[in-house]
Amino acid sequence: MVATQSKTRTELNEEEKARRDSRKMVRVTEGMYTYDKAVAEAEERGFRVIKDEAGWDAQAPVQPSWRKLRIVGRNPIALKDIVSGNNRPDAPSEEEKAASNAKNSETHINLDHGQVNWHEQSAIKAALLILDPTGLVETAPLLDGLGGDLQMRLKASKSPLYAGCQAKSGTGGRNKQVDLSVKKEQGEEGGCYEGHILLGIVFTIADRDAALKEMNTFDAVPEVVVEEIFLYRSAADLPCASLAPSPRRDKNDQYGDNRYVVGFDDDARLYRMREMFINFVQERAVWASEQLWFAMGPGTPNTCVSTKHASEVLNIKALAELVGFQSLRAPKRQNETVDVVWDLYERDIRVSVKTATIRGNGFQIGLGKHPYHEHCDLVFAFYKDEHGNRTGVSVISATDVYVEREVQVEHEYFYWSRTTNEDVLCNTVNLSEPDAKETLVAMVMCLMPQEI
Repeated sequence: MVATQSKTRTELNEEEKARRDSRKMVRVTEGMYTYDKAVAEAEERGFRVIKDEAGWDAQAPVQPSWRKLRIVGRNPIALKDIVSGNNRPDAPSEEEKAASNAKNSETHINLDHGQVNWHEQSAIKAALLILDPTGLVETAPLLDGLGGDLQMRLKASKSPLYAGCQAKSGTGGRNKQVDLSVKKEQGEEGGCYEGHILLGIVFTIADRDAALKEMNTFDAVPEVVVEEIFLYRSAADLPCASLAPSPRRDKNDQYGDNRYVVGFDDDARLYRMREMFINFVQERAVWASEQLWFAMGPGTPNTCVSTKHASEVLNIKALAELVGFQSLRAPKRQNETVDVVWDLYERDIRVSVKTATIRGNGFQIGLGKHPYHEHCDLVFAFYKDEHGNRTGVSVISATDVYVEREVQVEHEYFYWSRTTNEDVLCNTVNLSEPDAKETLVAMVMCLMPQEI
């Protein structure tokens, strides 16, 4: 049987361009879009527009083609998606939605996308080599789900404080617009990225097969090729509502020196951005490392952490209080099975952190997706009281938790009973006991395989 070859990104882009071109219609108006012209274009294509000129005007200063029209029976649709044919007048049926989702899933499988968080870490690594070629800045990754992706400080600084940095990345921007999924409002007061430097990177993957092979090594960050870098003191400083740049035509576009395009902009602009980078790191280094990891809520580096991630962070905080914060580090690749790495006797213990919930006469932990679970050594299942305080932790071998199951279910759980799973219950530490750390260390060393 001959294996079929996955389509390349270039082939898929060409197919998508052909589909877009086939849906385009000739304009019925001329010149810059006004509200009346936008309505005329939409109605010509069969859209039933809800007349709301005030709502249209309220979207300024967004350029007209990006503004949204209200459509009967639909969510508001951007004018560009109407005139380009990306959206059609009638909403898709449930059957069509299911078919579209299946096709998108197949595309992700063909491209071996799967878990693409490594894209961002690879982009960060490549961008820092350009922004800081002499290594003036010390960086380290942060936990998944926080306001920043990494902490930064000048190596020569006498201050122990760090700046937080939120990184956003996208692939292949030379010939198309790239949405880096960050909005100006997210950097403003109360926003998810308030107080953090914004680093945007557009990149390409030179050798996808080699990159995916490298992923089989824990914490490996495959190499990518940077096309563009965006750098702002904060997302609040974006010159537009969101960072979704089109290909650069003019070096003095709205992004100015905050954007560097490899092969287009001169070295003078790169040197200015490098100087800007050092200044931002120095200026925004106001947080202790523990604050960047654990502080949550208004006035902290992590203003809007999700409930799921907050629970995980509190588990890791309880672990840090027990074993020492300096012995922990965040893995480079986020949103994989390993949540934190514990340096114990000069050996890295790769830990998946979970919160135990009561189920019948026992407990369970949700598994969800667990990519690269083979890199994980142990699962720490934390128990908490009615006030949310962490009271204990069970140490479980990752091979027991992430075993391949014969029957696939929508929501996976690992369950243990109060009466029959002695292996789990015996390896449980009461965090209030004075010898809790020593007990935890003994359990970990017992469950860890001996090094050869």
